[in-house]
Amino acid sequence: MRLDVKPVAEFSAEERGALLALTAAVYPPEKTAVSPGRAIQWSSPEHGVLVLGPAGELVAYVGIVVRAGRLDGAPVKIGGVGSVKTHPVAFSLLVCQDHLQPFYGRLGWRAFTGRPLVEQPAGRTEFTINRPMVRPGLRPAPEAGLIDHAGPPW
Repeated sequence: MRLDVKPVAEFSAEERGALLALTAAVYPPEKTAVSPGRAIQWSSPEHGVLVLGPAGELVAYVGIVVRAGRLDGAPVKIGGVGSVKTHPVAFSLLVCQDHLQPFYGRLGWRAFTGRPLVEQPAGRTEFTINRPMVRPGLRPAPEAGLIDHAGPPW
């Protein structure tokens, strides 16, 4: 994997085309047509993180926005990420604190009731600090079973 971070204005025609193709794969028109965010005007990122696979193909993207804002009337610099896209995968996994599960549930994530395993210095262990949640990707998301992170938690 390789990361390229640069101003969006400096993306090549090839990078822009790859980003459009990734956007169409992640956010197909039939899904965006019914998305609650379709009526909102979103910021265009000034910088982008292009995640390239072994053959140079675009597999993920994150847009970065930095602006001068205000907090209680005082100037403050605000940074954010948006336009996040990852090429479709088997399914998606996140871990979160218990109180965040209803929030993610409203976004289509479902509780995973199985066992998540992670690597730690002492060896492979069950991850119990946060709760796992899943979303379907190229296949249905599992409801239970054993998910091996094949590394430390993220």
